[in-house]
Amino acid sequence: MAVNDYIDINLDDVPVQFDYTIDDIDFTFYLYYNEVNDSYYIDLFDENGVQIVNGEKLIYGYPLFGSINDPRLPLINIVPMDEQGNETEVSKLNFTNTVQLFIKDTDDDDTDANTGNSSDEGDDDTVSDNTAHADINDYGTDKSVGDE
Repeated sequence: MAVNDYIDINLDDVPVQFDYTIDDIDFTFYLYYNEVNDSYYIDLFDENGVQIVNGEKLIYGYPLFGSINDPRLPLINIVPMDEQGNETEVSKLNFTNTVQLFIKDTDDDDTDANTGNSSDEGDDDTVSDNTAHADINDYGTDKSVGDE
């Protein structure tokens, strides 16, 4: 049984269009499947039927519409994932069986859905304050690149 809320989808009629209300705003989702790459995609429409997003691929562990900056988007995260942590991708074999579209409030904890990390502490993606060697790369310095 699911711990988090998820969008219940019936895949018998894919492509399928369904309405879902988020924060008293009705959104229309259009879900379809691409057999060539075994992937699902979603189009999103506002309450007036105006398309907001076209062809968003469902990627396991990553919030839908996460890379899109549009004020019309819902203020929640919709994340395709498996609560048991057994899956690593969204496919025809697992979508709506073990992988669901889970609803996560953006005000919830800072947990990264695909790694389970709850903070950036200890991550290697920090930028050094030491800029003494900032112009050096694998090909030399910025000033020497292209010099013959």
